[in-house]
Amino acid sequence: MNKIDFSDADGGATLSAQPISVELNARVERAAAAAAALPRIYLGASIIGHECARQVQYDWWCVPTLPARVRAIFDRGHFFEARAREQLAQAGFAFAPKEALEFVALDGLLQGHADGVIVSAPTMAGVYLPIPCIWECKAVNAKNWRAVDKNGFAQTFPRYAIQVALYQFYLDKTNPALITCVNADSCEVLHLALPFSAERAREGVERAQTIIAATRAGTLLPRFTNNPDDWRCKICSHRERCWGAA
Repeated sequence: MNKIDFSDADGGATLSAQPISVELNARVERAAAAAAALPRIYLGASIIGHECARQVQYDWWCVPTLPARVRAIFDRGHFFEARAREQLAQAGFAFAPKEALEFVALDGLLQGHADGVIVSAPTMAGVYLPIPCIWECKAVNAKNWRAVDKNGFAQTFPRYAIQVALYQFYLDKTNPALITCVNADSCEVLHLALPFSAERAREGVERAQTIIAATRAGTLLPRFTNNPDDWRCKICSHRERCWGAA
């Protein structure tokens, strides 16, 4: 009688390497690339504080080559934002209508849309939250969530701190902003107040002016690093076009 061989016939290959998974993922990637949205005609407040000014230029000029997985991460952020807003509303917070969340500056070349503006809040024991205030929600992985919990929002995410400062400045809501930080891995939620920083707002405006002026002149701004193997370059959606340029 022949013995049945229970050994791993494919030599231990993972299921993600099987043809059905590889082929379906490849099709999803092609479909995602074909459906990629054109770049906005303006700079968004969320990208102004990015450490690489050249990447900001490319994000503004070019259609980013983002994998479907990264697009899903953005969608995850939208989900957690909507969920957090609903929870806060159920807890007694009221938000301004969406028309009150947008700003346009620098001849329309700098624009932003805050996640929310809180116009009323419940009385909370031991808590003073001046109203109205900007509300911003970020969904991050567990490592970054712990970093925010330990070191604060501005130190962990200086880019997003500039984004919030621009909202506070241009929407004239300079009370401390309420930041809701969601751990996307565990669904833990951290709420903190971020005071307005005129210095951060000024930095954001001046950086936007620099990027706009360089772009109008057809000039590529310097990269933030001279090392193409920097991990931040490796995950950049413009890596090939950037390092193929001067």
